[in-house]
Amino acid sequence: MSAQGQSRAKVLLKTMGAAAALGTTRLLSGGAGKPKEPPRLDEHRNEESNEDASQSRRSDLITYGVGYVLALGLTCVAFALVHWHWASGATALGVVFALALIQAIVHFRCFLHVSLRRTARDDLELILFSTLIIALMAGGTLVVLFNLRTRMM
Repeated sequence: MSAQGQSRAKVLLKTMGAAAALGTTRLLSGGAGKPKEPPRLDEHRNEESNEDASQSRRSDLITYGVGYVLALGLTCVAFALVHWHWASGATALGVVFALALIQAIVHFRCFLHVSLRRTARDDLELILFSTLIIALMAGGTLVVLFNLRTRMM
């Protein structure tokens, strides 16, 4: 990569980081800049329910923001590990697989709101179905690649 290409990559990386920080700040501040709905006269809302709804929304936005930052960080660490050869082949592969597993857990917890409570049977079915689909996709890919490898040899 040329010096100009490296400087463009640095600028792009800084821009993406700034956009991520700005987006997280906007989410945590309640979406500043959005016009608020005018109060309706026919609805009599209780202040406590408004506070509960506001607290719930704020909690969800914080969860989304934390999930976004964690997912971005895990992805950047995996790319940096491979790009700058911070580890050897087998070690790098193991670390990337571990980071992928951690990122899957982050996605389940922060974006899909899957918790580890025993009462959530639907969540368990979701996890099992997702695991099945991923295993089928990965297994099918490996079958095709090994078949091509044997045909090429």
